[in-house]
Amino acid sequence: MDAATTQHESASANDAPVTFVGERIWTGDPDRPRASRVTMRGGKLAEIDGATSGRVVVLGSRFLAPAFLDAHLHITLGATTLSQCDLAGSTSRSEFESRIAKHVAALDATGDAEQWFVGFGWNESDWRGSAPDGTWLAAAGNRPAVAWRMDQHACVVNRAALARLDTSHVDGGEIEADRGIFREQAAWKRVIPAIPEPSFAAKRANLARATAYLHGLGLAGGGSMEYLRDIRDVYLASLETLDFRVHATVLDRDWPLDHPPELPRIEHPCFRIVGMKSFADGTLGSRTAWMLEPYADAAHTRGLSMEHTLRGELAAWMRAVQRLGLSPSVHAIGDRAARALLDACDACHDHPAPRLEHMQTLAREDLPRVAGRFASMQPLHKADDARQALARLGAGRIERFFPFRALLAHGARLAFGSDWPIVSPDPLLGIKAAVTGLDLNGRPFATEHSISVEAALAAYTRVPAEMLGFPGGMLREGRAADLVVLDRSPFEIDWTREMPRVVATIVGSRPVHGAEAILGDSTRERN
Repeated sequence: MDAATTQHESASANDAPVTFVGERIWTGDPDRPRASRVTMRGGKLAEIDGATSGRVVVLGSRFLAPAFLDAHLHITLGATTLSQCDLAGSTSRSEFESRIAKHVAALDATGDAEQWFVGFGWNESDWRGSAPDGTWLAAAGNRPAVAWRMDQHACVVNRAALARLDTSHVDGGEIEADRGIFREQAAWKRVIPAIPEPSFAAKRANLARATAYLHGLGLAGGGSMEYLRDIRDVYLASLETLDFRVHATVLDRDWPLDHPPELPRIEHPCFRIVGMKSFADGTLGSRTAWMLEPYADAAHTRGLSMEHTLRGELAAWMRAVQRLGLSPSVHAIGDRAARALLDACDACHDHPAPRLEHMQTLAREDLPRVAGRFASMQPLHKADDARQALARLGAGRIERFFPFRALLAHGARLAFGSDWPIVSPDPLLGIKAAVTGLDLNGRPFATEHSISVEAALAAYTRVPAEMLGFPGGMLREGRAADLVVLDRSPFEIDWTREMPRVVATIVGSRPVHGAEAILGDSTRERN
């Protein structure tokens, strides 16, 4: 059976109406937040609280909502990590080294001595000590090895890798060659180009694995940060089978402001390009987030500005992106970077709307300036960075650390994501972090910034849809039939003790995860 036949049969099945009936339906629609019946047909929502038609799915105690959307992730990068060495959660040097040794043994079995060892996800907060250096990679032997910090803004390499790298200075980056440490632009412009990339065929296979994984988390789509080469050779080559909605932001940044790159012009139900990306600073964990005041635990530094911000051309770059009809997306984690971004926004057009990525720390006087703007934030980053925020920032700045509630009060439009593979892409974990204020060790931190379950759900559904132009995001007639079914209502549990579970995910009327769970015994035909 060829792809065209399969797609035709799938489309025909999706034309048949299905009605969900239950007492726990949240629409995400501010005009009608609750419903008792939802009918989908032909990939769209046909009726909300209308006549029951077609196959009927009785939800019982289960909960129906718009499928989740991840406002900010890196799908190609995340897909690649599925075959790399996962160092996340290592609680000691011995565990770190043991994981490397096990992965290297598998590489040795392939007989390819030139294949690099690549690890990801380490965080010194997990062992409450210092960051690793090149000696921690001894288990790799003579094989070139690199291990990325969880934020992907710093890495450590061994001597075999160092011998292949240019260690000259890079603006916006730091290199400690004797310790094998590369940070920010030095990591991106010296280390990344030296690591052999997977073939495009391997990347396409990884993409299929990644999207199936994301569907299992209740996600219908995401705003993915991607390089043009992967857009052209991975995504566009996978359109026949792509069933995860990807609205991509282009990561390529080294182009003259008067000569932007040529972008593929494509409008596909599951793929389009919506923006371009720049970095104003680094991260809190690497002490490269650009701050107004010095770090509390490193008084010699206020972090780093970089790229268009460092060159004083951020507003000009943003206007150049807007002239292309695209949204400028800017990474800003420190309060100095956030101010520079807000200044640039004031000098730009309102449409296409700029996206303020991360915005983890803001000066008190800058909070009102986010009114009406999209703040694309990651609750699990708060849960992770909370473990070191007090040491990095000092007590006086914690009131401005991930100020979700204050941003909402000032009229900001919160869109939540994960930054996967930096942290887990599980939206339910993100909702838990936003609602409870618990850090990754289960301890409450800055809980005054926590928000309601409804606000967190909106930040994973309706607002990302508005920000990135997704066809779903709420249950309203005419919207895409992108739905998630949970085993219980998120409004009826204690998030500090339990979490719902994803039962099924539907994209464009088609179940992409858990079909049997929702189309089994709890269904009946309606004449």
